[in-house]
Amino acid sequence: MAKFLTEAQMQAECSRCEYCEDKPCQEACPAHCSPMDFIKAVKLGRPSDYKRSTSIIMSHNPLGGVCGAVCPDYHCMKGCVHRTFDRAVNIPDLQATIVQRAKDLGVMPEFSIEKSNGKKIAIIGAGPAGLSAASVLTQKGYEVEVFERDKKAGGMCHLIPDHRLEKDVLNTDIDFVLSLGQIKIHYSQNIKTPNDLLEKKFDAVIVAVGLDQPICSDIPGKEQAYDWIDFLKNAQNISLQNKKVAVIGGGAIGIDVAVAAKKTGAMLVDIIYRRNLTQMRLTENERAEILENNIGVVPRTIVTEILGEKKNVTGLKAIKVNIPDGESFNSEYVIDGSETIIKDYDMVVFAIGTRSEFEKINHERIFYAGDYVNGASTVVEATASGKNAALKVDALLFGKSTPTFEKDFKSTVALSGVIRRPVSLETEFFGRSIRSPFLLSAAPPTDGYEQMKKAYDAGWAGGVMKTAFDNVPIHIPSEYMLAYSDDTYANCDNVSDHPLDRVCEEIKRLINEYPDRLTMGSTGGPVTGDDAHDKAGWQSNTKKLDQAGSMAVEYSLSCPQGGDGTEGDIVSQNAQLSAKIIDWVMEVSDPEIPKLFKLTPAVTSIYPIVSAIKKVFEKYPNKKVGITLANSFPTLGFRESENKKTWDEGVVAGMSGEAVAPISNLTLANVSKLDVTVSGNGGPMNYKQAADFLALGAKTVQFCTVATKDGVEVIEELESGLSYFMQEHEIKSMKDLIGCALPNPVTDFMDLSAVKKVSSVDETLCEHCGNCARCPYLAITLNDKKIPEIDPERCIGCSICVKKCFSQALEMVAR
Repeated sequence: MAKFLTEAQMQAECSRCEYCEDKPCQEACPAHCSPMDFIKAVKLGRPSDYKRSTSIIMSHNPLGGVCGAVCPDYHCMKGCVHRTFDRAVNIPDLQATIVQRAKDLGVMPEFSIEKSNGKKIAIIGAGPAGLSAASVLTQKGYEVEVFERDKKAGGMCHLIPDHRLEKDVLNTDIDFVLSLGQIKIHYSQNIKTPNDLLEKKFDAVIVAVGLDQPICSDIPGKEQAYDWIDFLKNAQNISLQNKKVAVIGGGAIGIDVAVAAKKTGAMLVDIIYRRNLTQMRLTENERAEILENNIGVVPRTIVTEILGEKKNVTGLKAIKVNIPDGESFNSEYVIDGSETIIKDYDMVVFAIGTRSEFEKINHERIFYAGDYVNGASTVVEATASGKNAALKVDALLFGKSTPTFEKDFKSTVALSGVIRRPVSLETEFFGRSIRSPFLLSAAPPTDGYEQMKKAYDAGWAGGVMKTAFDNVPIHIPSEYMLAYSDDTYANCDNVSDHPLDRVCEEIKRLINEYPDRLTMGSTGGPVTGDDAHDKAGWQSNTKKLDQAGSMAVEYSLSCPQGGDGTEGDIVSQNAQLSAKIIDWVMEVSDPEIPKLFKLTPAVTSIYPIVSAIKKVFEKYPNKKVGITLANSFPTLGFRESENKKTWDEGVVAGMSGEAVAPISNLTLANVSKLDVTVSGNGGPMNYKQAADFLALGAKTVQFCTVATKDGVEVIEELESGLSYFMQEHEIKSMKDLIGCALPNPVTDFMDLSAVKKVSSVDETLCEHCGNCARCPYLAITLNDKKIPEIDPERCIGCSICVKKCFSQALEMVAR
């Protein structure tokens, strides 16, 4: 059943998510909550991540904490692509943990509150359907009053045993719902008919009373049995010590009753079920609970009479049946001569189901939701039904077309007040306002109009079209993309195979269709040593892009995947050559069109390179110019040779992605004192790595690998992540973030703290793998229980053991 995961378990489970493009887990969720999005949001595990992850959950499912605790494995988990590969991602436990962690950290999300629209809605029932309907309506500006028969909200959720649902989780969700706007709950209100509320000037009524009348078999002695509602409400007050309990009914309710009976002292508990054990419609977790709690199952049995008096049961009369799959019971399925008396039980609980005695009234302003409409269902299905009912009310009262739903217990409605950007990311690029500092770099996701259009539709602020040349034969090898790890790639397709003339026409079209986006071209030129020839090439390409109206032009001065990594391939390893080429470009450059020169981190020191380039920039004080820092890093990768030569085929490839980020960080730090406009590039795979670039002075950040890997839709995650991170750190604008780590971003080696800590173990988290005993300083040994013991005299505080402990049982503490 639901449990709260440790931080290590969270990370391990999150790492299994494939971030599927089609989001099958969201499609499988009745409330249309997107596990892919909330898992991606929480990946870095910062407080701001838990806040926005929870906002994603609650925006589609206002009872997200409850559903994380009690959702079965046949909704979102059934949609997980890992289900038929190894095992589904444990989405419910992740969801429950995320919401609980947000609560514990004090970062439960706030939603904006809509001003009143002047309409009042009454809801009968404060269960999941009623509460979710109230959430949607109040977010649309309705004043909502909920009338609840009991003394507390939550409905049947209060009957879910504590071992499955801690009531603090339910209370947290209820508090969240009440924070969304104008919602008032009236308790101990037994409303007989919704007409009474219409007469009290409510504009519409939603009936969400659920199924609150237990069904009991109409057999002799039925009065000797408890019904499941009465039993679960009063289990703590019913004497169960040394009792032998028979639970009639083999569904989820029967499991809850049986487990509750066992946990509160019953000596023996059996479930009596009319079908075979294999026909019980239970989740994997429910079947596991039967085994874990040593609960028996008596299959193919129907109780015909309960013997005893005053709930002192002395036995059961029963028959055996053989009911085929898909068939209902009738007398022909009774096994002849199977009548028997079972004397093994002294308590019986009916757990067959429930019904409602609330009379339905047809009226255009009365709507129905939840189990009252759909029959017994899960909490998340009731929540979805409530959202749909709210949408129907809104349509009626504001003259909209009546919405239709393929299934009432499936809803795509989201709360309108979710805050996706608590802090604005708006910034500027050489005086031009852009919606965020995040751009796509010249890479596969920008190789043409269609790719750029897809990116802009996804929300990107701008992008550099893939590097193109004029009348140059292009060779792009096949199948030479390398993946050094999940988040570190290396490419060998150094430029686009589209001619520059085509790219210029696509730039014009994109600027016309997306005038608010930053559409840039990228090019280069020949480096043959014939200056006259080379100059003509660089200047011609520049003029073409300027005349096309490119909002900026980036020049590739480094092409690590194009050769062996010497300066002929990576021009910007040579300060004088770089300065000469940049001077050629600036000589003919349109002063209104910014120029960026992409450099390499593959130099002994970037400082003298940029110093030489800056002198050229100073020759053109009225022209807009900067650098892109840094490009991918030259590497040699091996791939298995198809012709079985002596050794694998070595491929020079430009490494990009996470492994490059620390290299780029140092490169940016080293040029931060030169007062040059920088567009950061090369490495960032998440919002925090991008934030590091910005803090080091980069005005914009270009992404390549993460957009190639996760699709251009990743922009939503990057921007929301940065915005929430800024809110957490009280950074109010991009102006405050950019350069905030300067002027001294690097702590000198001799200034690093020499105060040593020592590793310590949390035995409750230790999984006894013994890997920490590989300590190179011989500071860790294992005792006879395989628990690490740390020798503080040997430990130098390097923290290697902590970093490699997969269960996070080790931490560094003061000596």
